[in-house]
Amino acid sequence: MSSCLFILDESLEPLISKNVKSVRNLTGILEFFKLNYKENGPPVFTVLEWHYVFIKRDSLWFMTAIHETDDRITNLMALTFYLDQLYLLLKTYFNRSSLDRNIVLDNVLLIIELIDESMDFGIVQLTDPSIIKDYIRVKVNSPITHLTSDDDSDTEEKHKGLSTYIPGKTDIVKLWKGQPAVTANEGKSNEQDNYDDDDDENFINSYIAKTTIMPVSWRTKGIYYAKNEFFLDVIEKVQYLMDFSTGRIRKNLIHGEIKCKCYLSGMPTLKVALNKLIKNDEQFISNSKFHQCVSINSLKREINNEEEENTYHGKEIEFIPPDGEFVLCKYELKRHVRDVPVIKLSNIEIKPKLKKYKIQIHVTIETHFKKQNSTSVLTIKIPLRMVFSQYKIDLTKQPRFKSDFGEVLFNISDDFLIWEVGSMKGGNGESKNNMVAEFFIFNQEEYDRLQEEMKTSMNPPPLREGPKLEEIYEQTHDNRDEHDKNGISQQLLTMKFEVPYSTCSGLKVEYLKIEENQVNYQSFPWVRYKTINDDEYAYLI
Repeated sequence: MSSCLFILDESLEPLISKNVKSVRNLTGILEFFKLNYKENGPPVFTVLEWHYVFIKRDSLWFMTAIHETDDRITNLMALTFYLDQLYLLLKTYFNRSSLDRNIVLDNVLLIIELIDESMDFGIVQLTDPSIIKDYIRVKVNSPITHLTSDDDSDTEEKHKGLSTYIPGKTDIVKLWKGQPAVTANEGKSNEQDNYDDDDDENFINSYIAKTTIMPVSWRTKGIYYAKNEFFLDVIEKVQYLMDFSTGRIRKNLIHGEIKCKCYLSGMPTLKVALNKLIKNDEQFISNSKFHQCVSINSLKREINNEEEENTYHGKEIEFIPPDGEFVLCKYELKRHVRDVPVIKLSNIEIKPKLKKYKIQIHVTIETHFKKQNSTSVLTIKIPLRMVFSQYKIDLTKQPRFKSDFGEVLFNISDDFLIWEVGSMKGGNGESKNNMVAEFFIFNQEEYDRLQEEMKTSMNPPPLREGPKLEEIYEQTHDNRDEHDKNGISQQLLTMKFEVPYSTCSGLKVEYLKIEENQVNYQSFPWVRYKTINDDEYAYLI
């Protein structure tokens, strides 16, 4: 049971404070938190008679304090989860990918309203954005953006691709075909036209009080769309960390999510069959977390006394979906250390040519996924800090770059190269791309000779074209100690990529059925796959 709640900025100054239990000294509680918290420490700690629970999201801190008198009836982990859900609720309301100080200060009253509805006298109640939006209809104070024709076709661009039917299935899965997705505006009833939030595609014509007492609390009755569609995205993030010099693989994981967008009328029941469930993949089943809408019976496991082992009973996931966007499933899979990464760094070599006063950096990458697929985004970030520390690079001469595909950029302030490859075909090591970067080493003899010639020459020095990189480098590297705070990060070669229509784990949706007995309508289910890099996909060089 929470006693008070705070939303703080990056300097721990309060933006929002909610005194839930009429605490006398909120300022003193906040000061105790500032003195005793640790940014990388545990999210729960105790000072005197108070328990503090906090999380950091974007540049904001969400913190709640609980007095010891409420400790016996308080679930600290539930409050931690509530703070995270409150952050997601605010992002949904403000329609932003991240929160900052300004958006919070511009919507203080709305945030207090959301806290009041999601928490009653310190007890967590409801945090579902699609349901609370129907009850709190306060206009968000945000900058006005003008939409163009490209913005209107965002859904169409997001869900385009090939169209294929799975034989032998009825009302089954199709891959993206390029048809525009329907918005909730097309299917609203006339009763909704009197409200101010008619442009919100997640609007639901019902009441929160009725919904909270229903067996299906995540979806309300009376939802109607003119065109009924269901979008399902299987997105896998690959986490990979390897020490290139020793060949030791430190991390090799897959973090997957099954994200859905539901624009269906009535109370439909969906059935999704995954090949991992059909094949009874124990690793997938034991490391998966499903949305509360998923039926427990469809995930039930039974014990076979003869074989004395657990066997998976269900072959498909059955659920009544919430309206709008939600995450159906999250899973984490461990890859074998011998499994080849999606994008592999096959070679990186530094070749100093001291006689020619040059140094070359050779980088070679190769792909390891299906040949019929290709990357839509591929960017390689190559660190140069070690090169600049070991050799005296002459930046008065322009560095030169050459690559098989893409473009190479030099970030002089942070000492790294950006190799923007873009599209690269898949394969099992056959598809390779090479890049060569050449820098000049400072030649003291040549420099002294030019200085002597300039002293005796009557002609002015030749005009120099292009940016003066040596001056920019000195300006951006004045404080070397501050620049070298994260030394380990300066040795990481990182990769950013996207491989559409492919999953690294081999997860596949066998079929997707939509059933609605009350309302007879035609529905359009869509499925898409994508493999992307995790924040930590790098090689230590």
